[in-house]
Amino acid sequence: MKYTLLHLTGRDPSHLIDLPEFKNCRLTSDCASSFRKMHEDAQNDGLNIIPVSSFRNFERQLDIWNDKYLGDRPVYDNFNRPVNVNTLTGVETVYAILYWSALPGFSRHHWGTDIDIAASNLMPENYELKLNSEEYSPNGIFAPLTEWLDKNMQKYGFFRPFVDEAHVRVGTELWHISYRPDAEKFEKLITKDAIASIIRDSNIAGKACLINMVDELYDDYIIHG
Repeated sequence: MKYTLLHLTGRDPSHLIDLPEFKNCRLTSDCASSFRKMHEDAQNDGLNIIPVSSFRNFERQLDIWNDKYLGDRPVYDNFNRPVNVNTLTGVETVYAILYWSALPGFSRHHWGTDIDIAASNLMPENYELKLNSEEYSPNGIFAPLTEWLDKNMQKYGFFRPFVDEAHVRVGTELWHISYRPDAEKFEKLITKDAIASIIRDSNIAGKACLINMVDELYDDYIIHG
C-alpha cells in the first residue's frame, strides 16, 4: 500500500485494522500479524503482552499537546518531576512537552506501526499503570517483559525508537515498540514542508513559537526522536 500524508499525520486511518482480541488496538495489517505472533510466543514463555496504546488520531494528539501547553495536563521532566509550564517561555514549554509527547501530526502513534505495551500478568490487581522508566527497569515490575523484548522483539520486526541515550532531547521509552518494515515507509514521508503546513493549518497551541522551529523540530525531535 502507498501511504499518504493523511496516513502519516493521523487524519486517515483507512490503512488500519482492528484487533478485536485487544481493547482499542488498531494497526497496519502486517504489524498486526507480527504482533499477534509475538503475543502468542510471549504467552508460551509466561508473559501476557497487552497493548496499552496503539493508533492515535491527529485530533487526540492535538488535544494532548494543547492541554499540556496551556497547563491543563501534567508535563514531566526527564526525572518524571512535574514541570510548571506557567513559569516558562513559549519555546521552553515546547521543549518541555516534546520530551515525552510528539508534535501533533508527527507522533509515531499516528501510523499504526507503534505500540505501548505492558504485561497484564505482571501487574497486581488494581495496579495503576504509569508507563515510566522505573516500571521497566531491571528492578521494576515489568523487568521480565523488558528482558524478553530485548531478546526476542527483533525477530518479529519490532524495535524501540526511543532508547538512544545520546538523544537527551527525548525520553527513553522502554515500553514503546515500533514495527520497522512499515514505520520506515512513514519516516520517508516526513519533510520540513509537511511540518510547517501542519503547524500553520491547525489550531495548535504555541503556533507562533513552533513555526520558527521547523528546522530544529525536523532535525532533533521528529526524524531522530
